[in-house]
Amino acid sequence: MTSKKLFRDQKRRNTTPLFVFLLLSPYIVGFSNQDSTSTSYTETSFGAGGGQYVYHDCSGAHTQHFADLGIYTGRKYEGPYRLGISVGGWSAGERGTLFFLFPDLAFDWKYFSIGTTGVRLGSRSGYLEGKWLDSPPFLSGKGAFRAGIGGDLPSPFSRYWIGTNVFLYNTPGISLQLEFPIQEEQFLYLNGRLGRDKQSGLEEYGVSIGIRVFSH
Repeated sequence: MTSKKLFRDQKRRNTTPLFVFLLLSPYIVGFSNQDSTSTSYTETSFGAGGGQYVYHDCSGAHTQHFADLGIYTGRKYEGPYRLGISVGGWSAGERGTLFFLFPDLAFDWKYFSIGTTGVRLGSRSGYLEGKWLDSPPFLSGKGAFRAGIGGDLPSPFSRYWIGTNVFLYNTPGISLQLEFPIQEEQFLYLNGRLGRDKQSGLEEYGVSIGIRVFSH
């Protein structure tokens, strides 16, 4: 009898942690999911700028000045989903004017995002990304196609991004964005880009300014 009682006590002690875990698992899983996804918000960004790129034809290398502007609006939901749209336009003198629309459809977790506008690894406080057509202005800003790192900065700044970008530039160059808070959930950002065409040695550059607004 004593041995059976000891066996039952031992079995109860072994199964109690498992029972407690199973009882609390919905809350544990719920907390984990909540912690791994960002709070829902709407982001709206406006930007405009200009610069110079190099193009080549039969007569050699030439520089062309351009101006561009863009708008992005998107909604990040409490689940790992983000829906948005980019609208942009650019003008380059005799080379004409172009307008475009591009969708932003993504699975967006706190530390990882993947979708039609690229991939992010890490949270907003520090991340690595490869992105395209998601940050206006799309040419003179971070770039239509870009790769880099970003994260938070101490006051008076808010965030930074540094990396490389291409198109409509002929050669990849270095691009930098600095963001400053102007009001609660409102930010001003400045972009600078500099590169040099490998064949001609001519400079390719861009400068722009934008505003980003968040709402819940």
